Amino acid sequence: MSNTVGVLVAAVQQATLTGVVRDSVDLDPIAFAQVSVATVDGEGVVLESGATDRFGAFVVPGIPAAEPVRVEVTALGYAAWIGTYATLPADPLRVLLSPVPTDLDELNVAVDSRWGDPLSLSEDAFVFDSAMVRKMPAILETDVLRAIAISPAASAASDYVSVPFIRGGTSDGTPVLLDGVRLFNAFHLGGFVSAVNAEVVERVTLLPGSSGDGFAVGSLSGAIDIATRDGSRHRRRMAGSIGLASSRLSVEGPAGENVSFFVNGRRTYIDGFTVALEKLRVVKEHVPYFFADLHAKVTADLGENRQLSVSGFINSESVERVDNAEIIRVGMTWGNSAFSVHYRDRLGADGVIDASLGHSRFTSDMLAIDRVETKSDGDSIVDYITDTLLWGGGTMGETRADVRATWHAGDATVTIGTQATRFAVDQSYDVIAIWRELENLNLRVDLSESQWRLAAFSSVEVPLHVGFSTRAGMRVDRFQGLATTLAPFGEIGYASSWWIARLSASRSHQALASVRNEETLAASFLAYDLLVPVDKAPVPRNTELSIGWQGYRGGLRVRLEAYARWLDGLRLPDPSFEGDSLARRVLFGDPSKWEVSNGTARGIEASWSWMDDERISILGSYRWALVSRTVDSLTYTPRFHRDHEFELVPSYSRGASSWSARVSLRSGQPVTQVLAVVPVTIPWPGPNSDLFLSQYQDAHATFGGGYNSARLPHYARIDVGWRRKSEVSWFGGGSVVLYASVANLFSVPNVVGLRLVHDISGGYFRHGYERVYTRQLPTVPFFGVEFRF
Repeated sequence: MSNTVGVLVAAVQQATLTGVVRDSVDLDPIAFAQVSVATVDGEGVVLESGATDRFGAFVVPGIPAAEPVRVEVTALGYAAWIGTYATLPADPLRVLLSPVPTDLDELNVAVDSRWGDPLSLSEDAFVFDSAMVRKMPAILETDVLRAIAISPAASAASDYVSVPFIRGGTSDGTPVLLDGVRLFNAFHLGGFVSAVNAEVVERVTLLPGSSGDGFAVGSLSGAIDIATRDGSRHRRRMAGSIGLASSRLSVEGPAGENVSFFVNGRRTYIDGFTVALEKLRVVKEHVPYFFADLHAKVTADLGENRQLSVSGFINSESVERVDNAEIIRVGMTWGNSAFSVHYRDRLGADGVIDASLGHSRFTSDMLAIDRVETKSDGDSIVDYITDTLLWGGGTMGETRADVRATWHAGDATVTIGTQATRFAVDQSYDVIAIWRELENLNLRVDLSESQWRLAAFSSVEVPLHVGFSTRAGMRVDRFQGLATTLAPFGEIGYASSWWIARLSASRSHQALASVRNEETLAASFLAYDLLVPVDKAPVPRNTELSIGWQGYRGGLRVRLEAYARWLDGLRLPDPSFEGDSLARRVLFGDPSKWEVSNGTARGIEASWSWMDDERISILGSYRWALVSRTVDSLTYTPRFHRDHEFELVPSYSRGASSWSARVSLRSGQPVTQVLAVVPVTIPWPGPNSDLFLSQYQDAHATFGGGYNSARLPHYARIDVGWRRKSEVSWFGGGSVVLYASVANLFSVPNVVGLRLVHDISGGYFRHGYERVYTRQLPTVPFFGVEFRF
């Protein structure tokens, strides 16, 4: 009886510490800050600890209510905050952390010069803050999607595509989330630059798998989670940049008591710039292309841990061209929009609840005619298409609502949540490709479908004895009219004073398929994707096993991880074709007519970071991996994969200037070797025939070896960058940053594909061909200026 009373008395005397951690300069919330509560006696024993979430909020339960305590809050790039209390505060704490100065001799603090460590904030993810993104050499302009490719888990298909593949997974299986809502085709220039402006980004989290933080996302191959920052609560600010291809401008500040706003816009001037160059005869013809995007966010602090935020995003792109001399017609317009609302509140004394609602939509309208020949049929003038025709358009969108509750029960942390998602697509495309070496190819794609996905999930994290801990969870998904799936995950970990190890296993499902054929050469240049719900079983599934170790000493941090992944139920086209027809495959197709396929991926990843007090920083990674796809009886390595990838990003800062470089070394991508070229006679629509009547002309048939059994030459690229910051007194005081970079400094002729070029004279084939490598970025300089007032 006395033991029971003692336990009850101890429970009554325990309390929970809550609060919010913010930046002392602009009052932005600080995620991943460490909060520890210790005794104030000579030993200073840590009683409990916790970490802030993406909104800077923390909850630390199980603390003696009537005893003196010492609260310490630490975060990377900030000076530690310490508070001592005779009794635990009943009200939430409001902790303001001061940024670490960039130079001991300076009195002013430069917040944007902090460079976060992507390995320090999460054990199983890579977290890139906006300061680190700016430190890297710019390709056209500062880009968040290109920055995450430093992670060994990410692999870009080419220099032209900024969205990477994650651990051999599928492009459609790795969603890009903007403030919790999926953003379709989150890029501009065909995939070359991110559509999310670096100015709005608080941090980008690369989730390489479906366990841990990726468990609640419900994706097939991890996720890219972009969190935007709140507007300044300190004073009204203006910032922006003027670059080689575009300019951006943002305004932020307080909007009443405990409310902030943030508005950012960007527009390119490639169309106007190239018109001027054409008039000056610098270029032969202008590029009729532009893109623009706009982001806005309002955040309200409602007291204690309650917060409401509303975020909106819209972008558009367009290419319009009519060339009467060549009769080339191009008219393409596409764009994205996204809207999200998030609310959070306390859940009793020991928990928090998060509720969010979001909707995103992608629209496209395309008309393209490469070349038209006009001739008379006696009574009228008729246009005959002699190369390629594409027309069509449509929409795809996703609406998502979810509620998640997290609370502490003793030493355990419990999370439960529900999620409802509706995906809808309505797309219609007609493609006619009339190549001189092939018969007419007619392809029509009609996609008009929708699907509901209802999910419930729960997880628990429990510390065990002597440094051990465990996490486990289960997710149940109901795919409307398709199937109900179970996705468990489990993890066991061990933490010592300077290293952490963990072993995890998970499963995930996603009933979406991509219309992209990743095996085409066009896929290396255009990242645009259209998704469609899977119409029948099986549901695509990912089963994953990983083991990881992370250690740190002083400024050095090292992470090692090995993984194995099994993908089932994928929808893939049959890639078994020969020779140089790779370059002529149509990029889009209908997944309902493709094969139910599977794939595997396994690899070893190493990443490291080192920083010292002299502003020298080194971030690097290496990955070895094997990836395969099996369609029917053919097993092959997909074109986007490289067995070996090495990345190194050193940076040095001194005074107002900083220098950085990026070294990328990679093995060659797969290619089908051409073994022989044989002369043949084929029908083709000649210049003196009607569209559907053919003449016979000489051509060549190519015969290849095993599909993707050969390798292209290895890849090597070095980019360099420079930034210089100057304090100015304009508009009440601020800063101006000049930046310059050079991509592919030594002009290495990296290649992305091999094609055959035949000798054609006067519209007729000659016997002969030439192997031509399709190259990637040449040496290209970029420059611009950023400002903040």
